[in-house]
Amino acid sequence: MRRGRRLIASLFIAALVVPTTLVRTPVTRTVPEEIALTRIAGASATGVEGWQVEGVWQYSAGPTLAFGGYSALLTLGDTTLRAFSDRGFRLTFTAPDRADETPEKRRANRQWFAEEDKNRDFWDIESATRDPETGGYWLGYEYVHAIHRFTPASAEDGGRRLDGEEDWPINSGLEALERLADGRFLAIPEASTEALIFPGDPVEGGEAVRLAFANPASGYAVTDAAELPDGRVLLLMRALAWDFPPFGGLIAIAPAPPSQADAPWEAEIALRFDAILPPENYEGLAVREQEDGKIAVWVISDDNLSALQRTLLVMLTFDPDQSR
Repeated sequence: MRRGRRLIASLFIAALVVPTTLVRTPVTRTVPEEIALTRIAGASATGVEGWQVEGVWQYSAGPTLAFGGYSALLTLGDTTLRAFSDRGFRLTFTAPDRADETPEKRRANRQWFAEEDKNRDFWDIESATRDPETGGYWLGYEYVHAIHRFTPASAEDGGRRLDGEEDWPINSGLEALERLADGRFLAIPEASTEALIFPGDPVEGGEAVRLAFANPASGYAVTDAAELPDGRVLLLMRALAWDFPPFGGLIAIAPAPPSQADAPWEAEIALRFDAILPPENYEGLAVREQEDGKIAVWVISDDNLSALQRTLLVMLTFDPDQSR
């Protein structure tokens, strides 16, 4: 009987997923000249101490591969965000809570390589991180398991292929990549039970320490990570759910990753998105410390280039003093 219920549940979820992945509008690769912005929700309580929803916005453009599919998110200074897509494009824009936000500041661009072969191979961007001092950033990819470094002007500045080092499935890549304040790099593969800690810039070499990741939520997988000023790490996690679109989301908090694999790296659930945020495929996470000591937490969704899904940007605030 239990087996039958599991089969029915699986078929139901599959029926939900099919429309979001197969019902697509015709698309081109034309970079949109205009990107619309609509606020769809204002501030609201979460019911969880230390967390507040500040707003939810929807970004939209014409049917094109140059917009949507965002799987990674960065903060660039105090006012600007940058999202990267699994089709090889980036979106740079002023945070929508800023008074100086204008349509002219929403810019989509191709994430170019100097070599045409790389433009064909390195397109499925799943993770991103940045050095706040230099402005340089790193991207992690799916299908081609690699990490590439870029200058602040988005010029390629080195890379490392991980295909020969990691036995990951072709459709499972680095879902989360975070440069920690101490110079180490945290990397989490898709649906993995381990996290990797590189002692420094992975592009420069170095063997990663493997941490056993203790998943705090059964059925959920990490889709992005961001370090807090106190060294703890926020983890964005996603699962299939009984909803439409069929995704559940949550944020977990883990302690600062150890340098040695002495014990499991354990996280705790901090905030579930159910009944708080519109259901969507949330994949990108970025943080920014505010003057009042609270943390602005930005979350962006991947619309899977589906006519039935949306590109949503959520702003949360988190008070780290209330969750120690």
